[in-house]
Amino acid sequence: MEESLDEAVKIISKWENYEASSDYCPNTSLFNYHSREEVLEFMRAVKDLQAALQFLTSANSANTTSNKKIVSGQNLLRMSRKRLSREFFSLLKTNKDQLYSKYDHTRFSDDHNNNNVYTISSDDDDATSKDASVMADLKLIADCMMSAGFTKKCLKVYRLARKSFVEDAVLKLGVRKLKKSQVVKMDWDTIEAKMNNSMSSVRYAVMHIFSGEKIVCDYLFSTCSQPSLVTESIFSDVCKDSALLLFRIPGKLAKHSKKSPDKLFKFLELYETIAELSSEVDRIFASELTSSVRAQARSSASRITEAVRTTLADFEASIQKDNSKNIVPGGGVHQLTRHVMTYFSNLIHHTAALDKILADYPASLQSPLPESYFEGETTTSPVALHFAWLILVLLCKLDAKSELYKDVSLSYLFLANNLQYVVKKVRGTKLFTVLGEKWVTKHGAKVSQYAANYERNGWGRVIAALPCDLTVEIPLDKIKESFKRFNAEFEEEYRKQVDWVVQDAKLREEIKSSIRKKVDARYRKVYEKYRILLAKNRERGKIESVVKFTPEDLENYLSDLLDGPDADDPVSCAAAEMSSEGGSEAPGLQRRRRRLLLLIRQQ
Repeated sequence: MEESLDEAVKIISKWENYEASSDYCPNTSLFNYHSREEVLEFMRAVKDLQAALQFLTSANSANTTSNKKIVSGQNLLRMSRKRLSREFFSLLKTNKDQLYSKYDHTRFSDDHNNNNVYTISSDDDDATSKDASVMADLKLIADCMMSAGFTKKCLKVYRLARKSFVEDAVLKLGVRKLKKSQVVKMDWDTIEAKMNNSMSSVRYAVMHIFSGEKIVCDYLFSTCSQPSLVTESIFSDVCKDSALLLFRIPGKLAKHSKKSPDKLFKFLELYETIAELSSEVDRIFASELTSSVRAQARSSASRITEAVRTTLADFEASIQKDNSKNIVPGGGVHQLTRHVMTYFSNLIHHTAALDKILADYPASLQSPLPESYFEGETTTSPVALHFAWLILVLLCKLDAKSELYKDVSLSYLFLANNLQYVVKKVRGTKLFTVLGEKWVTKHGAKVSQYAANYERNGWGRVIAALPCDLTVEIPLDKIKESFKRFNAEFEEEYRKQVDWVVQDAKLREEIKSSIRKKVDARYRKVYEKYRILLAKNRERGKIESVVKFTPEDLENYLSDLLDGPDADDPVSCAAAEMSSEGGSEAPGLQRRRRRLLLLIRQQ
């Protein structure tokens, strides 16, 4: 064993000229000015020296010569510890940004398992090869120090170098401590910018900094005794504080910033980022020593969840509190309906996140949904329940707004317009995948019911003015009275409805078609049956006072309805039309002329 000691001393003594006074001052690298064989020889000598000294010391030899050799060997071992510590620190600091930025972690693990830490693929580029070489050199030093009994020193050097790097790396991402007092004073633009930065910082830090640091720790200290305990401890020391700082920020921004419905989407993006990274966070910070990081990530997610729920509640409240008394001209689609459905169609892109956030939330709704809302459905997601509830809140509010119209038929037209807009928005967006076909069919039937109510209230008296049973002969004076009543009722209804609108083209045509079938068809039959009789018995020039409309005129008037008011003034348009020379009239001008004639008759 003394021979081994002498040989180790001989080899290590050659390196005395490279001694430096400090453990942490970079010095000439082992690997830059010496061959790989020399470096390996030095490291083997350090291990042999440590083993020999351990044996000779335990033998408790009284030989003076042996004691002198032991003292000399111990001095050389201390010098070697300094040399290796300095080299380890220098490599860690010099290559701090490259340790896990470009190399393939899996390949390094495989190389280590194959006991060939120098294997570099021939097709690797220079940068990757260099990074691999650095990792191999660090692994050599770490293994040598731990084998030579310098484990504590090795871990101390690693902590010192890497903790400062991780803190600096997180700092470069723009991460700073954030206090509640700071958040509550921030305007939304500042908060949004911090949320954006937080999302990118968390994603980058988890996927690159912390993940890379975990792999480097596992790789470098895999050969020490109790490797999992050592790597968990050192990884915690290096990364835990920075990770806690990083994960506190999203929660503080969510909890203490001002909430409003238009801010909800940014909260959802923040939640999705944390949720997306949750499994990776659990994997990287899996040990008991880093459990506080996992807890902090869950705490931030919980605070964001509460922010989303609060904002949704505020949005519901904003619908219920809408007390505007302004009516939409012509019974068109209300601005509240447009706003709410646009909001939903944008919100639906976050279905997966909302399903988790609302998982136990529907039970706390102020009022339960009617069972008929999802009749026949075997499963209903939390987001479907919540969206259905909010749409019901909207429809109830619209029902109240419909009472602002003095005309009952117009109020039903308003409800038909708005519910049709809701149904169409659901069917044409991802809302359909959430609410389903049965919901759409059920509410589509409600649109038809509103349209029928409009038709019955708006055109019932017009239809009732005509005889029902044409198989029975009716006296001439009663026929004249029917035509007069029809003329009066039709003109009144037409003038009233001239600016009413159905904004959905398909629904508009369906309503028009139904009215034509009931009004025009019956009128045509009465007209055809009695026009000859009226012509024979009328006083000359007086027939127009009884029969004002031909069936063709009536059809044209009915075709004008529910298109809404024209952009141009009807009087000036009609005047311009009358002054034009020749040519057929455009449909729009014809419609304006008919409207003008009835408006003149009204005066």
